[in-house]
Amino acid sequence: MDRDEQRVRFLSLLQPIERDLENYSRRMVSDRRDFEDALQNAVLRAFRAFDRYHDDASFRAWVFRILTNEIFAINRKRGRVAEFEIAVEPEEMEEFAGLDFANEAPLSWDSLADALDEELLAALQNLNQSERAALLMRAIGDLRYREISECLGIPLGSVMGNLSRARQKMRDAILRARRPGRAAAPRPRGEGGRSSL
Repeated sequence: MDRDEQRVRFLSLLQPIERDLENYSRRMVSDRRDFEDALQNAVLRAFRAFDRYHDDASFRAWVFRILTNEIFAINRKRGRVAEFEIAVEPEEMEEFAGLDFANEAPLSWDSLADALDEELLAALQNLNQSERAALLMRAIGDLRYREISECLGIPLGSVMGNLSRARQKMRDAILRARRPGRAAAPRPRGEGGRSSL
C-alpha cells in the first residue's frame, strides 16, 4: 500500500471515531487548553505508526491507547493529581443498598452528557487518572475490558477495580447531588468556570 492509499485508509478508520476521541481527550486532560494538542499529537503518532497497525486489531482501541499515552504524558507535565476523594459516611451506605446499578445498560455519550450537572463534572475530574481513563474508555470509547487493559497497560483485574471505584465515586456524587441542602461539590484544581462533559 502506497502512502496515499495509507492516508485514505487511515482517515476512513479515524473519521467514525473522531468525536469520541475528542470527547475523551477533553475529559482526560487536566488543563482544558491541552486537549487539542493531545488529540493532534496522538493522531499524528497514530498516522506515523499506521504501517504497524494490524487489521485484525481494533483500530478504535489502538488509537485510544495512543491518545491515552499522550494525555498521560501531558498530565504528568502539568503535575495533575486527583485533589479530592469523595468520602462516604456510614449512614449514606444505607442509601446505596436500595439502588440497583447492575442491570443498567451502558449510557450513550449524549445521554451521559445530558444527565450530568456541574457537581458530577467536578466528581469526574476528581477521579484519579486511571479511574477516569477506564470509565471514559468504557462510556465514550465503548471499549471492552480487555481493550481497556491493553490501552492502559494494566491487568484486567485492575481495569475492573478502577471501573468499580470510579462508578462508586460517581454514584456517591449522584446521591450527594440528589440530597436536599447538599454542599457544593469540590471544584477541580485549575478549573475556574463551568466545565462541560
